[in-house]
Amino acid sequence: MNDDQIRQPAPVLCQGPAIDTARQAMARLSSTQRVELDQPPALLATAERWETAQGTKVSFMATHDRPMIDLVLRFRAGSALDGDHPGLAALTLYSLDQGTATLSAAQFAEQMAARGAIVGRSLSEEKATITLRCLSTPGLLRAVSQTLAQMLARPAFRPEDVTKIRDRIALYQGRQKLNPLARLINTTTGHVFSGHPYASHADAGIIGPLTTDQVRAFHAKAYSANNLDIGLVGDLSRDDAEQLVNDLTRDLPQQWAAQPPSMLAEQSPLSHHITHPGSATQAMLTVAVPVLPSDPVYAALELLTEILGGNHEARLPQELRHLRGLTYTVTTKLRHLDAGTLLHLHWDVAPQHREASHALVAGMLDCLHTRGPTQVECDMAVNQIAARLHRQLADSAHLAATLATHSHQGLPADYLTTHLDRLASLTPAYLREVAQVWWRKAPQVFVTLGPDAEQSPLPAPEPAQR
Repeated sequence: MNDDQIRQPAPVLCQGPAIDTARQAMARLSSTQRVELDQPPALLATAERWETAQGTKVSFMATHDRPMIDLVLRFRAGSALDGDHPGLAALTLYSLDQGTATLSAAQFAEQMAARGAIVGRSLSEEKATITLRCLSTPGLLRAVSQTLAQMLARPAFRPEDVTKIRDRIALYQGRQKLNPLARLINTTTGHVFSGHPYASHADAGIIGPLTTDQVRAFHAKAYSANNLDIGLVGDLSRDDAEQLVNDLTRDLPQQWAAQPPSMLAEQSPLSHHITHPGSATQAMLTVAVPVLPSDPVYAALELLTEILGGNHEARLPQELRHLRGLTYTVTTKLRHLDAGTLLHLHWDVAPQHREASHALVAGMLDCLHTRGPTQVECDMAVNQIAARLHRQLADSAHLAATLATHSHQGLPADYLTTHLDRLASLTPAYLREVAQVWWRKAPQVFVTLGPDAEQSPLPAPEPAQR
């Protein structure tokens, strides 16, 4: 099968709909006569902000519907700081709860569990995140915060505990190498950020023989109070929130902060297949651009991503799933990092259609560059984003994490409140221009994982579907 035959498929949906048939149908229902279908409800999520004497940035929203709090501590202590010691950031984070100077690991866990407190941790290239959910009863919250403050400022880092956590991380890393989606993302990230500190997260092998002294040294700088953004949501007054934050940060290390990473450099295109047994092929097409969430153009990229594949009515699901029956799942994600933004398009497909489906998806991107979206698509995308944000931000833990992230990104306190209006103001002509400027000429990275197979052209859609 030659390349011309593989690259024959032309998108059926190169132009978006001009009429929103679903909205027209809803408008005829008597139950919707008093509902404003054209205007999604506003997000009322403006945070109170301040900075502590130690340099910690805090974003707080009071909610009094439940007697609880959600706290997110976002340290700029991700794997990008590993340097020549792969796994150091992970080992430090996951060793924190193994006891303090006065508590063993078991005693620490017992004290938190006895008070109904839930502590979580996660790591990425950029950040080490610690979360807390507990009741807001003053005496109980004070006891929990004192125990958590000990964990943050005076972790024991006993050699036997650090060794135990290191072995767990090595086991997890070994399992991740068998995860198809993780392999796709790591291969993509390793290429896009080749030579960049972010590549350490993607390229790291099994964690090395790190010492307790290395862990202590990493903690002493990366877990500084002025290297921290906090998101806090819950049943507290402003004074109580300030007291809680001060109790947690007062004894943290001081005067070190991670420097912003260098911006994404231009990379070469890549088409790479990873042979892996199975009945289907996982495919990921990535376009990376040097854009940050604080840049004005970011909102347009967010809306374009939604139009491409953010919901079942978007272009890619309609073309690949409903019209052609090539896949059950196709998703799009705009992944924002401090060094740039990555658009990931992910789908699975029969092994023999790996290359042809790539050509089809690339053709749909070209359609968006060439013709742009319709106003109907823009309106539908704004409504979909609004619904998703309302659903997600109803979860106070998700809201607290979002506040901490926005603080780190330098976004204004009313960013969520004004976001839907910002999206709704974008015109199809402007979105088309953004797609042309930022996505059209950006190198594409295409990575697949699945069995080897002779490549075939896509079957033509049924005439009725055309």
